[in-house]
Amino acid sequence: MKRPSRARLGRLGIAAVLAVAIGALAPSLSAGPAATAANDPQMVYPASGNIQSKVGDGCRNNYRAHDGIDISGAGGTPIVASYDGVIKSRTANSGYGNYTDVQHAGGYVTRYAHMASPGIYAPGTKVVRGQQIGVVGNTGNSPAYHLHFEVRLNGSVYTAVNNGFVCLSNVTRGTTLPLYFPGLGSGQPPGVAAADYTGDKRADVLVVAGNGDLRLRTGNGSGGFSSATTLFSGWGGTRRHVTHTDFNSDGRGDILAARADGKLEFYAGSGASRFAAPTIVGSGWYDLLHVTSGADYTGDGRQDVLGVSEAGVLTIYRGSGSGSFGGGANITLGSGWAAYHFLVGGDFDNDGRGDIMAVDPAGGLRFYPGVAGGFSAPRVVAQGWGEFTAVTGGVDYNGDGLADLLVRTSAGQLYFYPGRGNGTLGTRVLVGADWADYLAIE
Repeated sequence: MKRPSRARLGRLGIAAVLAVAIGALAPSLSAGPAATAANDPQMVYPASGNIQSKVGDGCRNNYRAHDGIDISGAGGTPIVASYDGVIKSRTANSGYGNYTDVQHAGGYVTRYAHMASPGIYAPGTKVVRGQQIGVVGNTGNSPAYHLHFEVRLNGSVYTAVNNGFVCLSNVTRGTTLPLYFPGLGSGQPPGVAAADYTGDKRADVLVVAGNGDLRLRTGNGSGGFSSATTLFSGWGGTRRHVTHTDFNSDGRGDILAARADGKLEFYAGSGASRFAAPTIVGSGWYDLLHVTSGADYTGDGRQDVLGVSEAGVLTIYRGSGSGSFGGGANITLGSGWAAYHFLVGGDFDNDGRGDIMAVDPAGGLRFYPGVAGGFSAPRVVAQGWGEFTAVTGGVDYNGDGLADLLVRTSAGQLYFYPGRGNGTLGTRVLVGADWADYLAIE
């Protein structure tokens, strides 16, 4: 932010007087939807108005060095807390003007700047999602009445917040952002529960060894994995489509596996590297070309399973949230999926809905964003993926709250591709070179 001029500082003095008057009016203004304690990992829009700028984006096809979202609105209208938390600070400076910071679970802090006054509540006060904490002003380095809304995660600007706002669109205070905030409240990073077998909120990896043992390699939370420990013996040749999932919605990683007789087995995880005896939840699964899970594809908050038949037809099998299928009819999405070498499910654009990463016959990595009832048109996000002998992921391996991928080369090297939260991937990092002998990696 630029330093304000002396004239600007003079105007700030007048604004400070007006702020008192506006602040006095705040209690008589409607705060929109009722404030209630949050029980899901989604924030609400903190103010009503038009989106004039986003992080690094001036909303008019121009880059802008900017750390938050600008919501234009009438002066004196309410500002509400986007999520449950504790008032961290209530202060002012020449750039942000009057502002309030709210500390949330999961390492998040939201900032509400250019307020008419520094805010209603003192530091240490608990607030809930949708509760009024101030009113829109025009203080600090501000050209007009608006709210500067900022989200930080562990001290760094959380750029993924851009995915919850559309430039030049209107938003309504108190309504839910169409965005999942990994780790917020009781939430977890995308898919971590689907691959956390130890209960430490870090994604792990299952492998089938050359001798047929199913083994666990626990994640360290930064993209690496420990040496393998054996979970079950005799899986080589008797089971395929080993898939990570949280199929019973208890926050613990479970296993789905297709048995040679076609039965689909569900192994409920205990969260301590142990599993209950399998239950049979389906039949006819062994000969499917692809099976993947670990995400919600229908928008009901329950993890589902994707399957591709021998004819190349993709189907969403609805999970019931209690270790079985149900909760509505399955969704058949059409044919043409037989040619893909790998299919990986996960929330790769961080919007709370499951997506697909697929490796096509030409070696292109295609990203299919999840939408209501299916997937939108794909876009190719990488090339040269035909060389890989295993591709898995869709969960957060490095602790940044974004879904990642793991790949294995023909030489047995395992690489980690960090997700960016927008359907693309960052630069790969070598994990290790001792992965050649595994029959499967999940």
